[in-house]
Amino acid sequence: MMACSSLLPAGLCAAPIFSADWATWLALAVMAAGLLVAAFARGYSGFGFSALLVASWSLVAPPALPVAVTMLLELSASVMQAVGVWPHVDWRRVALLLIGAVIGTPFGVAVLGYASPELLRLVIATFLLVCCGALLAGYSLKRKLGAPGDVAVGAASGLANGATAMGGLPVALFLAASGVAPAVMRATFIAYFFPLDIMTVSLMARQGLIGWDTLMLALICLPGLVIGVVLGGRHFLAASPEQFRRQTLILLIGLALIGLVRAMGALL
Repeated sequence: MMACSSLLPAGLCAAPIFSADWATWLALAVMAAGLLVAAFARGYSGFGFSALLVASWSLVAPPALPVAVTMLLELSASVMQAVGVWPHVDWRRVALLLIGAVIGTPFGVAVLGYASPELLRLVIATFLLVCCGALLAGYSLKRKLGAPGDVAVGAASGLANGATAMGGLPVALFLAASGVAPAVMRATFIAYFFPLDIMTVSLMARQGLIGWDTLMLALICLPGLVIGVVLGGRHFLAASPEQFRRQTLILLIGLALIGLVRAMGALL
């Protein structure tokens, strides 16, 4: 079991999360690395934070923990990036996606509250593989789906966001398949996530999925989030978003495969 008294205040060490059996130094190292990579991806491409963080943290921690912490950190990242992306946001599409998300999110949060940890891990890994595989294969829509398509994608995103904190991937798949410009895609992601995450956090709090230890862990993660988002944002201005998105998706597939094997082994 981890001894944190030499690095953290006594009040933090007393939190349940730091006395959990899984909270070893190796687990914390995996979580720190996952946080930095996820924050860099968020700052650069506007998506991938939730998927990267949940996929990496789920390797060492109970799935419900990274989902709750991710929502709190997503809110912080959206506030940090709001000013720079404002002129590029497709507000009509954001509104339609949010209409669908309002329908799908409560169902996702309900799944998180009742599903077994290993089953959730299996769902997370499978969801990552399917979405990332489609994006890497260059999937594209043959015709525009219009407003009903945006609402349907928003519903799928809300369901995934509430259950696994990976609501960005359905939207990423849809916008990438629609041929949206990188700057508009990045800005639309950030604008869409902010109200969606507020709604998800509220529902999680009502179900008791966000507690003192979750809030403290989110606060501890804030410096890493700031560093990653700032570096990712600078890299976005100097490099191709498509190139980094591809690298992010490849990493996600690797993490998903690891999580899939682990979940299947535990279930069997």
